[in-house]
Amino acid sequence: MPTEIQHLVDELVAQMKSGSAPAYRTAIKRLADTARAGGPESLTATVEALAPLLPGLGGDFAMTAVLAGACVEWGASPTALVDVLPRRASEAMMLNEVVPEFWEKATRGRPLPEPASASTHQLVRTLTGLPRWRRGVDKNTMTRIAMSWFDMEDWLEALITVMPDAGFRAAVPGDVKAELCEHAAAVAHRSQRAAWVGALAAVLDDEPLIVIHPRASRGYALTMSGIGDNGQLHILLADRLVGDPGQGLVAGDRPERSWAEAATSGDPRLGPDNPAIRCFRLFDGQGTYISPLGMPADIKPLDGTRVLVLHPPKGNYALGVGRVFEHMMPTLRLDRILEPAETQHWLARLAPAVENDLMAD
Repeated sequence: MPTEIQHLVDELVAQMKSGSAPAYRTAIKRLADTARAGGPESLTATVEALAPLLPGLGGDFAMTAVLAGACVEWGASPTALVDVLPRRASEAMMLNEVVPEFWEKATRGRPLPEPASASTHQLVRTLTGLPRWRRGVDKNTMTRIAMSWFDMEDWLEALITVMPDAGFRAAVPGDVKAELCEHAAAVAHRSQRAAWVGALAAVLDDEPLIVIHPRASRGYALTMSGIGDNGQLHILLADRLVGDPGQGLVAGDRPERSWAEAATSGDPRLGPDNPAIRCFRLFDGQGTYISPLGMPADIKPLDGTRVLVLHPPKGNYALGVGRVFEHMMPTLRLDRILEPAETQHWLARLAPAVENDLMAD
């Protein structure tokens, strides 16, 4: 580790121990400026030095996680954060969920303070004064619960920065991703970042996908990774599958190149003048409509494999955004066109489409 980086990290730790918020902000800015000026090696060294500190931090000092995430955005390796940041963000959401309940018990209906640092001491003092912490919830845990009201967004911001990286997602254990989804769902009604974290934790990577076109009795085997929502999946499916029927592809008008670029590596915003128009309606193998507003993880497996069934579009359903996570690189690979016998195998197992969803028009 570069000596200067270690010195600045030590200074940051000293200022956190001192409890001086202004001195902490000065120290974190100096570390950020120095790490960024030093390039990838200094940035990675900074992340590696900060990662062990994160589990014990809270309140204003959670900005340390934001700096670690920023270093990754500037070019650092995120590897050192894999075993720390997802768990800490999950914990912050879990604790944040119970704050309103405890506050209600402590104040009998007084409005919760805004999640701004100026209100931190009031909320911590109120919750740690509850008798409850003496009955199984220790005072330190109650303090962390109170602090989560103010620091959760910092943990989520940092995690959102690193989760689009395919290698990082692959290294996060499945049970941790499941906990992130669970806790994100509990607080997503008051945090857009939590909703995004839940969506990122549910992203499928190296996931087999079977697509059946019943009208043409054709099927396709694909592999998908890093696709953030089903609107993006719609665009990529059309880009991969629409083409010359003589070559085994799906007949129809090829999607515009700008749509596919918006769904992969270009500007994700298509705008009102050039929205992507979906080429099909999608149903899963059990007949359930797959909305463009959902996620690939919503596609329920059939015989252990996610299956999509192509139906003709009804009307011009427009998509104004090609992808919801700008820095997450998707792939949808057409591995092969199924042999007729394989297609018939899947056709025999498909349930009829249940077209009772208004959005299925």
